[in-house]
Amino acid sequence: MDQQKNEPATNICPACGAAFTCSMNAGLAECWCASLPPVLAVPEAHVGQCYCPACLRQRIDSVLTPPR
Repeated sequence: MDQQKNEPATNICPACGAAFTCSMNAGLAECWCASLPPVLAVPEAHVGQCYCPACLRQRIDSVLTPPR
């Protein structure tokens, strides 16, 4: 589930600084990130913050893609 254009931004990505909507913070039952594999956590320095959709997908891809 991607952010809807009419949803207000609720978070700032700790990686890139982009504003985005965490559906849980916006009061919805489920967030867009729930559809992604739960393979990593936000770094300890950013506890309580979420990555934006682009940064989270990039980080998940880097974890799931084996090194060459």
